[in-house]
Amino acid sequence: MNAPTLPFGTAMALAERNLRGPLIQILTEEDLEPGAWFTLNALGLRGATPTTTVKALLSTNGYDDASVDALLARLAAGGLIEDGDELLRLTAAGVERYASVSDRIGTATRRVFSLFDAAQVETARAVLQQIAETDPATIAAIAFDQAPA
Repeated sequence: MNAPTLPFGTAMALAERNLRGPLIQILTEEDLEPGAWFTLNALGLRGATPTTTVKALLSTNGYDDASVDALLARLAAGGLIEDGDELLRLTAAGVERYASVSDRIGTATRRVFSLFDAAQVETARAVLQQIAETDPATIAAIAFDQAPA
């Protein structure tokens, strides 16, 4: 019996569930909450980043202002980030931690994606990046047939 073609949103949700499992296992083993990894990853990829930008990114992941402030305080107290002139950056220990966890996640990701055609994986990654880089207000406006702001 052939499986039905899934609607895009359903396929994306199920794929996210399947990919999140190994990520959560690694973060649990590393004693890192998802928001802490998200922050280390953002700073590792971007370098020094305005505190407001990091807070906005975390808010898209369900963190309210108080939760963001508490998370950033924990990361600073743990010696992983520092805040200078409203710019967050990784400390030397943060760079080391980011590299270590990033390597583990990269290895797991390469193993998982080895199950699939490399060109299709790259196409999917490129489309998801394009969606991620699109202003959410533009997407909402188009979804509800309104003029983009």
